[in-house]
Amino acid sequence: MSWSETLDLRTSGRVVVRPDIPHGVSGRYRRIKTALNVAMLAIFFCVPWLRWDRGPHLPDQAVLIDLPGRRLFAFGLEFWPQDLPIAVGVLVGAALLLFYATTLAGRIWCGFACPQTVWSDLLFSVDRMIARVAGRGPGERRLRVVVWFAIALSTASGFAAWFNDATELPGLIVSGTATPGVYASLVILTGTTFTLALYARERVCLHMCPWPRFQAALLDRDSLVVTYQEWRGEPRGKARVPLRPDIGEPGLVALARQASDLGGQLAERGDCIDCTRCVTACPTGVDIRNGLQMGCIGCGLCIDACDQVMSRLERPAGLIQFDNEAGLTRRSVEKPPVSWRRPKALVFAGAALAALSISAYGAATMPGLLVHLDPQRNPPFVLMSDGSVRNDYALRISHRLARLDGVSIRIDGLDGAKLTLSAGTESASGTPLVGLGRDRSADERLLVTLPRGLSFGGRRPFDFVLSSQDGRELARVPSYFWGPER
Repeated sequence: MSWSETLDLRTSGRVVVRPDIPHGVSGRYRRIKTALNVAMLAIFFCVPWLRWDRGPHLPDQAVLIDLPGRRLFAFGLEFWPQDLPIAVGVLVGAALLLFYATTLAGRIWCGFACPQTVWSDLLFSVDRMIARVAGRGPGERRLRVVVWFAIALSTASGFAAWFNDATELPGLIVSGTATPGVYASLVILTGTTFTLALYARERVCLHMCPWPRFQAALLDRDSLVVTYQEWRGEPRGKARVPLRPDIGEPGLVALARQASDLGGQLAERGDCIDCTRCVTACPTGVDIRNGLQMGCIGCGLCIDACDQVMSRLERPAGLIQFDNEAGLTRRSVEKPPVSWRRPKALVFAGAALAALSISAYGAATMPGLLVHLDPQRNPPFVLMSDGSVRNDYALRISHRLARLDGVSIRIDGLDGAKLTLSAGTESASGTPLVGLGRDRSADERLLVTLPRGLSFGGRRPFDFVLSSQDGRELARVPSYFWGPER
């Protein structure tokens, strides 16, 4: 929301003017949000700068999405496009964990961990700091725009660092030698982030995000959501109005409401003094006293704001708190228990654990050497002038091992056969050697020849055995040899 806008919320018959910058609060949930914001911003901006030694010809960035090479480096792991099922398992597991968290505590993800919330909270914090330092006025507005643009440009640069070498990227950008994709991402992400800072923020949560439309299907009567304890707070009145001696007694509430309806002055009030601190602290401008609403992101800042007021009034905290449906009738200032063992929650947790376990197993058992062997069948064999028979095979090798400069190949199960490469390279032991270049892959043509006296008709199976240069067997690929029919 820009500086020129306010949000009028009608509550209890009067207009609550919500400021363009939510008021800052202190308390338990504010500390949790701050710690999580710092941690997630640190992950976003700092992880690409971590180094990881992978040997020669490979990037030493710990986490790198290498689009030209179609691979993802994550510390000691390297993922290729054929590892997509692992990513699918991770995404399914993350979605199920989100369902689990929503079942337990509503939109807790939206309030504490969503990137939209993290950046909006950062922008609101910067706005409050500038307002304190520079005061309100034209100078403050211009300064906010400059800082917003700096944050937007930093966000775009931080995002680009996940796809390029972070240590070299600033120099490439400044010198004009970065790829067009880098400059395109800088322009697009700077523009979108600045637009978020200028116009969107809470509008994304209120109007654009589909998640609040889905969360109702995941909540149940035991889910914890931000709740206003109406039995304590009503009727509302100024702090000078005497407090009800027995908060929650229906007769007193009815009498107080009747006096208010008759135009008289409230004789007694509940704990809520209608200070609207819960509204002015809310990043989406929700008045939680009107009940749970789709705009509530479950951040808990209204709880901290209300608890501060209750502390000054020497009243128990928890007029606004995370509560479940049973709390509406329990009428207790004690915090409700968290029911972790509900069937719905256990189903989501178990399914998430299964999906993530499968992905972890897949990542732990990824083959280090990938071999594709294609027998050439046009023609299936070649009858040489000396009576020998030759079969051709197309071989492609890729690897993600720490260090592997070449692979030696031999035949197992086809006695008397001779194996040669189109390039004619051999290892020190005399076996054909396939060299692996900087891209850690090679395409080769294998020629398997049987002398005239050993040839046969039809098809016979055998294995190609691939070994490292120190003799360690890396892979065994089954194939077959065709001979002329007798």
